[in-house]
Amino acid sequence: MTSTATPRFSVFTPSHQPRFLDECLATLQAQTSSDWEWIVLLNNGARWRPERPDERVRVEIADDVRGVGAAKRRACERARGDILVELDHDDLLARTCLAELGEAFDDHPEAVFVYSDTVRITEDGGRENTRFNEAHGWRYEEARVDGRTLLQAKSLAPTPHNVAYIWYAPNHVRAFRKDAYEKAGGYDATREVLDDQDLMCRLFHLGDFHHLPRPLYLQRIHRGNTQCEPQINAHIQRETVALYDKYIEANALAWTARRGLLALDLGAAHRKPPGYLGVDQYPGEGVDIVATLPGPLDLPDGSVGLLRAVDFLEHVPAKVPLINELYRLLAPGGMLLTMTPSSDGRGAYQDPTHVAFYNENSFWYYTDDQYRAFVPGVEARFQSSRLVTYFPTDWHARNDISYVVANLIAMKDGAERCGGLLVV
Repeated sequence: MTSTATPRFSVFTPSHQPRFLDECLATLQAQTSSDWEWIVLLNNGARWRPERPDERVRVEIADDVRGVGAAKRRACERARGDILVELDHDDLLARTCLAELGEAFDDHPEAVFVYSDTVRITEDGGRENTRFNEAHGWRYEEARVDGRTLLQAKSLAPTPHNVAYIWYAPNHVRAFRKDAYEKAGGYDATREVLDDQDLMCRLFHLGDFHHLPRPLYLQRIHRGNTQCEPQINAHIQRETVALYDKYIEANALAWTARRGLLALDLGAAHRKPPGYLGVDQYPGEGVDIVATLPGPLDLPDGSVGLLRAVDFLEHVPAKVPLINELYRLLAPGGMLLTMTPSSDGRGAYQDPTHVAFYNENSFWYYTDDQYRAFVPGVEARFQSSRLVTYFPTDWHARNDISYVVANLIAMKDGAERCGGLLVV
């Protein structure tokens, strides 16, 4: 039997291994909100019929679908509800999960995405006590979930940095408005891994994420988890950094705009991107603010959410006053995105207008107290979001012109917790 009523929640679960699907169904049937449908997409030869039939369950055989991105996209295409909720085929929902998601979307109409804290369970459903390194921002506490005491992993805030890295991005439960999902373009059907990171970044560009600081999702940890396969996990580690590089600037721009902050492009006479006010020492096309750094800009403290400094730092001789002024301008959690010819290659020295020199180690003095102590004038306190040296193109590689990318987060009172080693 198929229900004709339009449900509010469309829970979707692609599965190639139906072992835990009856437990998934039981956790849905136990929900305090009954306004749901469950779309189960079976592929790779998987077959399943529920032990406890329910007219709200819609099972589709989709052996023609290959890859997790394509499977989730197909499942979401079948969804009728206004709120899409991801449930992995081996996980469980807390009894109040759907009801609390509905309340959150009602109370926060600006939110396009709602997520919760998570508890982990073992393969047989018992308590799982594994912790990630708390030096990297993880926080844990005991929690009661449906009568059991489990270890709650407290999700990180939806900052541009956290959303851009799957390691720190919103964990389950993940729920999003269907209209925002469609506007964002939906799941990328070509993705074999990190379909969730890719989609979350595109949703983050559209609207706010809302965090429910309670564990509404039970994530099962076992040998069949994707990340437990060494080759797949290595691919995930490489690809998450590639997606970070693709999305971090757009993430930071969206975060900045939603908070009514400014985005500044430093050295704007050189191809200022959309969304920025241009700063340069000379008037010209794309220049909105004429100023000579490190002299103070006529802007309030903490009024800037994003600073873009591409091919800029090397033109300002007073390094410490420059970084201090940029830090002054940034709001708590604001980002400084820099790209500078590295002194590890020829590019730093070949241009006669270059008067300051940087490599990866140069930024330690702004992110680590041990190094900051050697330069008493440093007032800036940053957390490193990304620090890497690379050749932007084959031409740069042939000519030994390497660049250092240093993306930094302003650590001020009120900055939200970001994942990664914080050494201030």
